[in-house]
Amino acid sequence: MASTKLTGRRWASAAVLGVGGAVVALAAWIGGDHGLALGLLIFYVLAAVAVYVWSGRDGDVAAIMRAGGDERQRRLDRDAIAVAGVAMAAVAVVGVLVAAATNEGDAGGYGVVCVVGAATYVVSLFVLRRRG
Repeated sequence: MASTKLTGRRWASAAVLGVGGAVVALAAWIGGDHGLALGLLIFYVLAAVAVYVWSGRDGDVAAIMRAGGDERQRRLDRDAIAVAGVAMAAVAVVGVLVAAATNEGDAGGYGVVCVVGAATYVVSLFVLRRRG
């Protein structure tokens, strides 16, 4: 029974990547860049196969990839997501500062990332505080 559950999770991880990649490729196709769309489709199919194979292995990363693992592995995943979020926020803040320094007058996508990140932080802090 455990192996069926493991295989199902492996397929789910690969399917999320495959479907997401297909959506990105479709967007490129609709945008008129057919070569890029085909390249993206090939890349994401290969990435989904790699995720399926890798998630079947033993180890921390494999357990995280198949949405399984013990408490320590889930903590590693949470901490890695937090570090990635801090890095993305830092890049977004630098992008806003560069836009302001070059008199572009528009923070563009960097400003959107800053606003969404700040709002998400405030809301999640409130929700998590009430839960705990």
